[in-house]
Amino acid sequence: MALSIEERYDEVRQLITMGKEKGYLLYEEVNDMLPSEISSSDELDDIFSMFGSMGIEVVDSEQKFREKAETEEGAELDLTPGALDKTNDPVRMYLREMGTVPLLTREGEVEIAKRIESGKKAVMRTVSRTPMASQEVNRLGERLFAGEISVREVVVFNEEEVTEDKVESKIRETLKLIHKVNEAHKAYGTNRAKSKRRFHIPPACSSPRCRS
Repeated sequence: MALSIEERYDEVRQLITMGKEKGYLLYEEVNDMLPSEISSSDELDDIFSMFGSMGIEVVDSEQKFREKAETEEGAELDLTPGALDKTNDPVRMYLREMGTVPLLTREGEVEIAKRIESGKKAVMRTVSRTPMASQEVNRLGERLFAGEISVREVVVFNEEEVTEDKVESKIRETLKLIHKVNEAHKAYGTNRAKSKRRFHIPPACSSPRCRS
């Protein structure tokens, strides 16, 4: 099992301890203490998300933290361009760039989810039509029929309560479907062989008669 960032780096644990004691961390503190191995945006995003989940705010200065604490609830830290000084520090650069990216709207999230689902279905259609997929399905059918595997390893049960009768019924239904897949695969192979013979082109002839 992969270790979390907190478990991998002592520096991150030290920052968490400091942040819990004060209630906040300074960007400068985070940048100075983070190990050089952490430089990717994904890791930085994980670290700042972890700070947020622990109630640790990361601010530009202690004064800004105290001012924010006195403002109305819900005020957000300004991460727009110019809010942070220009710097080559990776943490500040990441935060400055993050502030320029607009957040997804509800409609945008739905659209992305639809595109992901559509892509998954397209991949499944492509994979399921390959000879290797039908061979794998047939192999699972043989193992299921022989009792080497359970039907629960092959299909998903939607029912909350699964009885022995339902299991037996699902096995018969699954084996019938696998048989249809196998028959379709055989028919595909036969038709493909016929097509090859129909459009067969003889090899080039090297005899002088062929060139005359």
